[in-house]
Amino acid sequence: MILVLTQCFPPDQGGIETLMGGLVGALIAQGQSVHVLADHIRSKSGAQAALDPALAGAPVERFGGMRPLRRWLKRRRAAQLIATGQVHAVIADSWKSLETLPDLPKLPVLVMIYGMEFPAHLSQSKQQRIRSALARATTLIPISRFSAAVVEPYRGTCPQVMVHPPLPDLPEPDDASRAALRAVLGPPSDGVSMMTLSRLEPRKGIDHVIRALPGLLKDFPSLVYYVGGGGADRQRLEALAEGLGVRQQVRFLGFVPEALKPALYEAVDVFVMPVRREGDSVEGFGIVYMEAAYYGVPSLAGSEGGAVDAVLDEQTGLIVDGSNPQAIAAQLHRLLADQALRDRLGSAARRRAREDFSWAHAVKTYLALCEGTPPNRQG
Repeated sequence: MILVLTQCFPPDQGGIETLMGGLVGALIAQGQSVHVLADHIRSKSGAQAALDPALAGAPVERFGGMRPLRRWLKRRRAAQLIATGQVHAVIADSWKSLETLPDLPKLPVLVMIYGMEFPAHLSQSKQQRIRSALARATTLIPISRFSAAVVEPYRGTCPQVMVHPPLPDLPEPDDASRAALRAVLGPPSDGVSMMTLSRLEPRKGIDHVIRALPGLLKDFPSLVYYVGGGGADRQRLEALAEGLGVRQQVRFLGFVPEALKPALYEAVDVFVMPVRREGDSVEGFGIVYMEAAYYGVPSLAGSEGGAVDAVLDEQTGLIVDGSNPQAIAAQLHRLLADQALRDRLGSAARRRAREDFSWAHAVKTYLALCEGTPPNRQG
């Protein structure tokens, strides 16, 4: 049995949730016995979502309550499972989950590394906590070159094996989802359109895209910008769009059900998320770029963090300084004005996403690491 310890798991949505759910589904598809210990479902939409059939083969135990209590409960349950002798490997979604691991017999222990969990300015006690937690791992799995660099001061002699977040087999759009999407999007645009799908927070760069709209509308008067997802930044973004006189061109979609995403990607010309650093908040990779790529949509991504591994500049999209509004506007204009460029970048993005980012390929690395025979070690 492979024991998975995670704070973030479907049906909640997010990059880590997608990664951990995809990993568990891929392990099950390979005939592995998997047991998941996860935190409680946090979102209202997650509580109402149906269980992904790909995860039906794994028991998922949820732990709620105050953080110290749920960590203690999760540690106790992990100890019970390990004591049975059936657990042959452990995978943790972060060093924080690794802290809940009880004292172990000698087992392969894998831990994911993203980047945001290692802020720049930490107390000595917090740094020691991280080092102590990572000392329990046998392999670190950074999701990008950025992640690998950020964890370097804490990893000691533990080897790293970089694995970019893969994609599950995503559904193709169909007539039913297209019809349902039309009811969500409102009046169709007879011009170009762009879209961001993410948690709404400042580092995603949505505000700078909105600031670019008044200038872009001079050359693309029918341009529509769809913003999908929820978050605390929505009120500020709506006020910004209102103040700039572009509220009608920015359509906030709120939570977008998984069933509608294929049709939504099909409906837009550009995916835009020019991420930037906001304090210690930075994008570790950006699996949503790969989802857009899967459907042949080129991306405009920010140069900060791991997005430069998700989007290859001038190959599958464009990279821009996410803190520079003028540069963002210029690159958006370039993409919107040049359909041949969009087609070239989108075709390359689709090919890369479908050929190089499949779970069928990546799960072999995880299984090898779980058997204690890591391939292609880095560091």
